[in-house]
Amino acid sequence: MVIAGMAVIVLLAAALIGSLAMRVDVAQARETALAAAGGGEVVGQEIDREGLWNEYSFDIVNGGTWYEVEVNAFGKVTGLESSQGGYGGYGHWD
Repeated sequence: MVIAGMAVIVLLAAALIGSLAMRVDVAQARETALAAAGGGEVVGQEIDREGLWNEYSFDIVNGGTWYEVEVNAFGKVTGLESSQGGYGGYGHWD
């Protein structure tokens, strides 16, 4: 019984360490978001910390289209919205 308990603890620890190693940082998340938007310029970003994990949100302008791209802690795009005609009420960015 003790050996089974120890095996479960070791397995959980290995899973936690593995998942921590697979996390992306903000630079990697930014590149993922830019790729999802087809390029452009990041004009805003937000990082939400959820315990051990970060979730990233980027506002990107690409030509006349703006995108809001959400990327999870493992680098997967979890949300993508787009709109034409400027961003946040501004029709032109310098």
